[in-house]
Amino acid sequence: MAALSGTAGSVVYMTGGTTTVGEIREWSLDLSHSPVDVTAFGDVWERYIPSLRGATGSFSGNMDTADSAQTSLRNTMLGGSALALRLYVSGSNYYNVGTAYLTGNSPGVSVDGKVDVGYDFQVSGPVTFT
Repeated sequence: MAALSGTAGSVVYMTGGTTTVGEIREWSLDLSHSPVDVTAFGDVWERYIPSLRGATGSFSGNMDTADSAQTSLRNTMLGGSALALRLYVSGSNYYNVGTAYLTGNSPGVSVDGKVDVGYDFQVSGPVTFT
């Protein structure tokens, strides 16, 4: 098994096309599962059954006001509409987020640094891995 380099990662904005979000430096995806406890009297071990799954995530990087995907993300955040994303771990492997809502937008600037931008999102529906 070979380790993967983060240099092959990317975030692709899938709403209305397939556009790599420029200048992104990092992304994260948090998958969760909440099994339901069905332990009953007489059981000597806890028992669970599958239940709801969910996901949240974020990505951030350098702000680029000329990047069309960053402009689309800003407009999506301000308009409150859904979006679709692909979060690449390599050139051919990615997490597909079919429907998500941006829950946060964090632009930032300092006098002695660069302008940064970050987004948080909440997934609505399944996440798959290709």
